[in-house]
Amino acid sequence: MSETADRPTNRLAKESSPYLLQHQHNPVDWYPWGEEAFEAARAQDKPIFLSVGYSTCYWCHVMERQSFENQAVADEMNRRFINIKVDREERPDVDQLYMMAVQLLTRHGGWPMSVFLMPDLRPFYGGTYFPPSDMHGRPGFVTILRGIDGAWKQRRGDVVRTADQLKGMLHQLAEPARPRRAIQIDAKLINDWIDRSTGDFDSTHGGFGGAPKFPRQTLLELLLVQRGPGVNLALRTLDAMAAGGIRDHLGGGFHRYSTDAHWLVPHFEIMLYDNAMLAWCYVEAHRQTGEARHAQVARGIFDFVLREMTDPAGGFYTAFDAEVDAMEGQSYLWTARQIEQVLGQDDAKLFNHVYGVDRGANFADPHHGDGVPDQNILYLPNPAELTAELEQRLSSMRHRLYLARQKRKQPLLDTKILTSWNALMIRALARGGQVFNEPRYLQAACRAAEFLLDHHRDPLGELYRTSRDGRPKHHGFLDDYAFFAQALLALHQATGQARWKHHAMDIANRMLDQFQADNATDGGLYFTRASSTDLIVRQKVGADSPLPSGNAVAAMVLLQLGRVRESAMILEAFAAQLDEQAEAMSAMAQAAFQYVSHTGPLMVSAGESSTDRPPSPRQLAETIVNLSADWADPTRLLVRMEIASGYHVNAHEPSAGLLATELTVMEEASHQVRQIEYPPGVRRTFEFTSDPIDVYENSITIAVDFNQPQTGRPVSLSLRYQACDERACLPPVSRQWTTGA
Repeated sequence: MSETADRPTNRLAKESSPYLLQHQHNPVDWYPWGEEAFEAARAQDKPIFLSVGYSTCYWCHVMERQSFENQAVADEMNRRFINIKVDREERPDVDQLYMMAVQLLTRHGGWPMSVFLMPDLRPFYGGTYFPPSDMHGRPGFVTILRGIDGAWKQRRGDVVRTADQLKGMLHQLAEPARPRRAIQIDAKLINDWIDRSTGDFDSTHGGFGGAPKFPRQTLLELLLVQRGPGVNLALRTLDAMAAGGIRDHLGGGFHRYSTDAHWLVPHFEIMLYDNAMLAWCYVEAHRQTGEARHAQVARGIFDFVLREMTDPAGGFYTAFDAEVDAMEGQSYLWTARQIEQVLGQDDAKLFNHVYGVDRGANFADPHHGDGVPDQNILYLPNPAELTAELEQRLSSMRHRLYLARQKRKQPLLDTKILTSWNALMIRALARGGQVFNEPRYLQAACRAAEFLLDHHRDPLGELYRTSRDGRPKHHGFLDDYAFFAQALLALHQATGQARWKHHAMDIANRMLDQFQADNATDGGLYFTRASSTDLIVRQKVGADSPLPSGNAVAAMVLLQLGRVRESAMILEAFAAQLDEQAEAMSAMAQAAFQYVSHTGPLMVSAGESSTDRPPSPRQLAETIVNLSADWADPTRLLVRMEIASGYHVNAHEPSAGLLATELTVMEEASHQVRQIEYPPGVRRTFEFTSDPIDVYENSITIAVDFNQPQTGRPVSLSLRYQACDERACLPPVSRQWTTGA
């Protein structure tokens, strides 16, 4: 019998989401998102505490252990609030809307997301993870609960004013702004967008930006599809990731992101969408280069998903957790001794050399222990030494180690089936089956598509978002329709069977019916259905998340179906945002590239400017730092950062896990860089962290030394930074500009 079987349950026991079920034994009187909770808040005149997370979120588990399983904390929550728990993967609409509110309030975001709402669902206060008690000058969760309750009872007018202001800002940001000037989307402009998006390419380790480093699959796909100079950056990144610890070299899948800049130490979550998008990229890389190594990585992903993340009925599961028994990555780590016990001395010596184990331990648990590395993440320090003969020997060794690893306690597997994420894997498998001439990949893609058509549609033919154990729930969102239509078209292309295109056309028609604005001339699709009644604002989303934007995929699908004008309307709606924030909208840039390649340039006329539209957190971040550059001498360029009063940016070496300020010299001049000198940071302690951080404040200068004189020619620069104030941080941004003599 389970140790929790005899513990009382709350309302979440009736849910199907593994994340919600994780909280069914909390002493918190949790409600799922819905009218029962809203009515209770109205009837009892209590504010709502909304907690949003997902099953494989490490800090979600931490906050549960520290606060939600604590009877004293739960008593505070139950006495003062109506408490709602949401799985962000089931309800991305709730997550998106209130994440925007948290970013407007605190200038940063993340999970677990903690938001306080009025009974009519207007937000008025929020944050992310809160420790249970006060520490280092930062209020703990209980202090916050009591403070919010006091404000609700004693300063209701202030709460209402904040809620009104936030709702107004959310309404303004829900619609994309029209361009202030006419924009012609053509090949040159798209190339400019791509140059900006790749300005923070890491020429040493591959990938984009510094630590933590994410794959950025939508950008990789854009570069592969566009096939310009950036394709080499994509290939270098794919090779670097394939060699790094972010790849599970025994199982074949990829972890979520790398905590360092060189792809070695991953955050150990494994997400279906990451692996689906990466598999597509590796298949396409093989198609373009013919390199066997790219095919091997893609096949490894496919085989992993089919082996470990596939439901008996054909759908694909959502994610593996990062931890086992509160220890991150435990099932994936090795010592030299453990490897020798499985392989024997001779094979272990070879294996440990190839996979970096003989270079010493490279992993220390970030949350336990003394910080000294004592275990190994497998990686390939010298991938070029892998010959076909050596690879054949290693394959047997990997399999033996994999079987031994399977005997360990495994991380939690989230077995819900999400329509949009499944569609991404169907698309990748269809592409892989076509390029590799592999029938079993095509069969798996067709079977999963049939599963969605049979089990994720209601009697009227509308899509469901999710299911688990045969129980479908929640009407689908824009992503579900757009991604599934794209996957069905990929199946049509791979198999030649007309039925898949017919299904795609039906899904696309329903997508327009459900998500298009009432005014057919108003471009862009809403994320939620017109019939949605449990959100205060409907949003149009154009940015990637890292999932591709549903609007961008919809534009590509409509173009592929010959509905050129409807595709153009989506691009027109997001043209201004794309021109300003291309680095966050790679899928939309890909949609624009495909449109221009198919139809020619698209002219977008200027619209009426809105002077009262609030800046988004990303736009605000760009205004915090003013940049300039001057030549000290022909080989030395001085880049100055003027940081707004009350703000700071992380230094070049701030502390573990934080995004560093990083300057990159792009294009031809990058080969002439001898060194980049960063000033030392100032050590400061802030409310949002207990550890001191090295930061830059006021005015600082970064010096770039070149091997040869550069004056008289333009030098393109990219600066990546994250701006913060005393309490919170804005999203990281990359700024590109070109300087001359």
